Amino acid sequence: MTISATSASTQALTPEQKQALSRLHQASTQFEAVFVDMLFREMRKTESDDTLTGKKSNADKIYGEMLDDERARSMAQSGSLGIARLVEAQLRPAVLANAAREAAASTRRLAE
Repeated sequence: MTISATSASTQALTPEQKQALSRLHQASTQFEAVFVDMLFREMRKTESDDTLTGKKSNADKIYGEMLDDERARSMAQSGSLGIARLVEAQLRPAVLANAAREAAASTRRLAE
């Protein structure tokens, strides 16, 4: 049994479409990072302020938040959760269909 490729996958992408897909990938990855960071923040709310050496200082809290931000960014870049991949797959057809119009609108905004 032979499976033929769809016409969309055999067509070469225009430069505008490639640029749009690149922006989609970047936005999807950033979305995943924000989502994971929100999860980390909610998890931090459940932990106690008491430690073995006493109460957590503000510096400890700030460092923990910065560490969570970096971990969320790293997890999103690695794609380990796959949220960005799902968002990209869902939005890819719409992005490809509107790539030329978005490029034209972007060019007009830069000219103004």
